Amino acid sequence: MKKLARFLALGSLVCVCCVLCLSMVAIGNEIPPIKPPIIITTCGQSPGAVMVKMSIMQAQIAPVENNNTITASELKGKGYKTLIVTTGTSGKGMGAAGTNVNKEIARCKEVIEEAKKEGILVITAHVEGMARRTDSADQQSIDEIMPLGDVMLVVADSNSDGYFTKLARKYNKPLIEAKDALEIGAKLKEYVEVKK
Repeated sequence: MKKLARFLALGSLVCVCCVLCLSMVAIGNEIPPIKPPIIITTCGQSPGAVMVKMSIMQAQIAPVENNNTITASELKGKGYKTLIVTTGTSGKGMGAAGTNVNKEIARCKEVIEEAKKEGILVITAHVEGMARRTDSADQQSIDEIMPLGDVMLVVADSNSDGYFTKLARKYNKPLIEAKDALEIGAKLKEYVEVKK
């Protein structure tokens, strides 16, 4: 009986050690510090980028800018520390801007590539819920852009089916999930590096 008790105690200890080791592995995939100045753009000319900017301003993270047509050359040398690219498309928005999903993806890929050369943290986001996961253009922007970020950012409604949780695991990216668009700024503020 004593041998069985010792065996069970040893088994429990091994389980605890395994859990601690797994926790340490998870820490390796932690969210890096988010630093302003922040620049936000959209891959698809939807209102998501403006929503993110408004929420960040509400959380008093500054400076923050929004430029839905920014190019790689416009990003270069401007001193930005964080780039946020929202996904999900607006046919009306792209029509008004004289662009399409393929041009938007190409532009955003170039901007992200330049950001990485400049040492800028890239956050790819989906913040408008299932309303921006309805057609092939939405999916194309998600598939092409979301995996390119250093961090993924979503709202709960965008991830109600666990899609972005699986995507983050697949690409080994940290995932920030806000309750809704209003909470985005407060959620990001948890990771903002405070200047000393």
